[in-house]
Amino acid sequence: MRRLVFIWSLTVCSLSILAQNNVGINTNTPDSSAILHLESNDKGLLLPRLSITERNNMVNPATGLIIYNTTDSIVEQYNGVCWVPTYSENCADCSVSYSFGQTNYQIDRANALSMTVPFSVTSSNQSGLSLSVLHDFSEESNVVMNLDSLQSSGNVSMEIQTSVFEDSGAHVVTFFSGCGSSMAIHAIEINVSPCDQVVVSADQLNFDVSADPAVSGNNCVVVTILENVGIRSIEDTIPAFTTGTLSNTNLGILNYGYVYGDGGDAPELMGEDADNGGDAIHLTCDTEIRNHGMIYGGGGAGLTVGAFESIDIGGVFTVCLAIGAGGGGGMPQGLGGLSASGGSCSTVIGFWEQGNTAGVEYDDDEGEAVNRSETFSIPTPVVSGNIVITANSGGGGDFGEDGTTSSQPIDFSGSELGITVSIPFIGDVTVPIPIGPLLNPIANTINSQFNGAVTGTGGYAIRHNGNTVNVPDDNYQTYWIRGRVGN
Repeated sequence: MRRLVFIWSLTVCSLSILAQNNVGINTNTPDSSAILHLESNDKGLLLPRLSITERNNMVNPATGLIIYNTTDSIVEQYNGVCWVPTYSENCADCSVSYSFGQTNYQIDRANALSMTVPFSVTSSNQSGLSLSVLHDFSEESNVVMNLDSLQSSGNVSMEIQTSVFEDSGAHVVTFFSGCGSSMAIHAIEINVSPCDQVVVSADQLNFDVSADPAVSGNNCVVVTILENVGIRSIEDTIPAFTTGTLSNTNLGILNYGYVYGDGGDAPELMGEDADNGGDAIHLTCDTEIRNHGMIYGGGGAGLTVGAFESIDIGGVFTVCLAIGAGGGGGMPQGLGGLSASGGSCSTVIGFWEQGNTAGVEYDDDEGEAVNRSETFSIPTPVVSGNIVITANSGGGGDFGEDGTTSSQPIDFSGSELGITVSIPFIGDVTVPIPIGPLLNPIANTINSQFNGAVTGTGGYAIRHNGNTVNVPDDNYQTYWIRGRVGN
């Protein structure tokens, strides 16, 4: 039998029909396995385009019927039971799609980045979604979804909170959602803004972050204090480390060294208040601290007791009348109370003990309290004995601790007097005199001047001034932090 071949020449395409079994469009040699063979380099196959409503209104669709679903923008086929996407195996399979508002996001470290992601499930059997997310942020950041599953279409919220210690630059967050045997994957890019980097590599006095040339005005600054580097203050009224004029800035402090507030100086005279310990860190902006070193507030000074009066003679010679003892200085470097010379005395009449000055390093001692006693003997034939005067000063406080005082600054304990009387036929008899009641009013008068004075309080380890800091308010005495944290 001979086979007839009909060939039409058209302006758009050529149609080749093999009479027995197949048709070729734009090809004269249709593939033998295809009943319809299409060829084009600038056109496609246009399927019937139906919405879900139009598709569902079809009566008795044939098994294998194919359409383009305009509602979900997918190609579907009828498998004899239900309409399924071409990539699904059966009616139990489901597919999922979701959309982000954009592909690139920016996070400024100060505020959490929040987004809502709408999920759409395409299936005749919405069996639910399992949701998960992966990211390449470090442990400094937290990526949280409010849901890890959905029973049908819906919205999922995601929040990303990062810290000043997170690496700047691009980070990738990838969404995974499983639905039946299918999975959808979508990645977005999160750009983390840079922070100014301040590195303290040498010892500093009264360090001001805002004055450092590395601070350019970014909304975050990271200060790294290297190991064995010390930041101190030269004055108990000035913090060792301050953020200065920084505000509306997120600050990070990575401390491997030590920050010491200055110790308070003891007063020169009795009745004067002792100096407080200096602050170690003084903040003017929200701060996160990672402390691997020491942050110590200065110790308060102890009180001086006694009297010290200078009398100038002729503008050349100065006599100082003294009785008492200087208070101890707070850690570190707190000065003890007035020296024996008073800085200007040519000679001292009476007795005076200089207050102890505190050490410098963290394992040194604070200025200890002074107990100075003097005994005055009365060796007359009639009245004899000893008058003992003791001055008890206050001691300086250790790092972050208050200075101390004495419950009995001037004390006459141990004083003894007696009167010797000659009695006929008996001889000399010594009669004791209760000297205490006589001297107590003197001691009380002196001590009353002292009791109104205030010992120095320990300095703050961290004074946050109402800004947010990740160290809870408390009074710490640990290896890492010594002193108060608070407002």
